[in-house]
Amino acid sequence: MVEEFHGYAAFDKKSVLKYYSYTPKPLGDEDIEVEITHCGICGSDLHTMRSDWRPTLYPAILGHEIVGNVLEIGSKVVDFKIGNRVGIGCQVYSCGNCDECNSGYEQLCAKKVFTYNDMWKDAEGVPTEYQAQGGYADKIRAHSSFVFHIPTEISSAEACPLLCAGLSTFAPLKRHNVGPKSKVGIAGIGGLGHLAIQWAAKMKAEVTAISHSSQKRDEAIKLGATHFLDILDPNDVEKFTHSQDIILSTSCSSNTDWSKYMNFIKNHGTLILIGLPEAPLQIPVFAFMRFVKVEGSLTGGRQDIKDMLTFAAKHNVRPWIQIVPMKDVNEGIKSVLNGEARYRVVLEN
Repeated sequence: MVEEFHGYAAFDKKSVLKYYSYTPKPLGDEDIEVEITHCGICGSDLHTMRSDWRPTLYPAILGHEIVGNVLEIGSKVVDFKIGNRVGIGCQVYSCGNCDECNSGYEQLCAKKVFTYNDMWKDAEGVPTEYQAQGGYADKIRAHSSFVFHIPTEISSAEACPLLCAGLSTFAPLKRHNVGPKSKVGIAGIGGLGHLAIQWAAKMKAEVTAISHSSQKRDEAIKLGATHFLDILDPNDVEKFTHSQDIILSTSCSSNTDWSKYMNFIKNHGTLILIGLPEAPLQIPVFAFMRFVKVEGSLTGGRQDIKDMLTFAAKHNVRPWIQIVPMKDVNEGIKSVLNGEARYRVVLEN
């Protein structure tokens, strides 16, 4: 009898998601099958749905902020038991042996498999016939290395956004050793930014929330920001010139004035790109002459996820969420597309 998993898939760039059945990869000796209870809607899902970044492998079940219960385990799995509450993020496999894996950057492994819009690979890294499908579904399979225990302090719905938005913002702050002497700017107060502000604040940094509108000032302060910078206010622009050690940009806008952001950074400081604009960045070359660096940051590695979940549980970092039934996934997506979500939508089976 052919196994079938079920979910809501994108079939092209423009249509709504539709109910879909597919055959999952066979359960390997080191794999775990998870019955999904919750899955967050991430901006990456929407970009993938529309083939914004690269051609999508349709039909595609999206979702890489997944929480559920262990339903089945492979014969060599030792750290999980049936019924454990677990999470799966942006990745379901890496080789575990290459330089990137050994240095904690499993997301850069040449044999990696992302949670969706990817193909499972064999031991040599050659794509198989099995497409990786995501969490807008009833079940999912992943290598046990990329399945994580969820701390008891964190609810299943709140854990979902931590597995992508939380990880993507926590990992670069951890990597740059952000602490009490750090001045950190968070550009964009949305699904990513509202978590980034909390991380930096709980790391005891001096946090400046950066926005194109003062409408989110009160929310930013509530989240832990020390200062608020309205990028359209000339007084704020002057006040915060050369003031930040790091600016973490969560913006996906192709209209961003990057020269302004560079001007807010101190000499020897760093602009870290988390959001992925579709258009190439336009940065004047003289912006780099103060030894200012620009770097990108792609999600995080396995240890980053474990550290992030531990930190969130200990310091009470939580996303602001709205819960939508899984069957109403298209309504949830519409809410995100229209900018109505404050700040993350989580689907519930």
